[in-house]
Amino acid sequence: LNERMYGELTGLSKAMVKQRHGDEQFKAWRRGYAVRPPQCSSFSPIYPGNDQRYRKYLKDLRFSVSESLIRSIEQKEISIHRKLPKSESLKDCMDRTIPYFTETIMPES
Repeated sequence: LNERMYGELTGLSKAMVKQRHGDEQFKAWRRGYAVRPPQCSSFSPIYPGNDQRYRKYLKDLRFSVSESLIRSIEQKEISIHRKLPKSESLKDCMDRTIPYFTETIMPES
């Protein structure tokens, strides 16, 4: 289980986000339930799909045709990639983690 994916805001301080995007937008991202921050690029170092741990161990996510096509062209060989979030709202994060918690973690405790 990972925390929420903040997309392009990952690694930025609150002050930096306010400076770049304004106080109103900052509050919408911080306090909004279904408001997603800007997505990161598939080729960004913060994108989870670029982390070997996700590519190796994730088996329960659907495949991404567009991501697989882009990566296959880049690597000049066929490469299958899963659909990982490029940003998440609090709602997205809860939709992803609560079922896992209730179905997998709770029964074992």
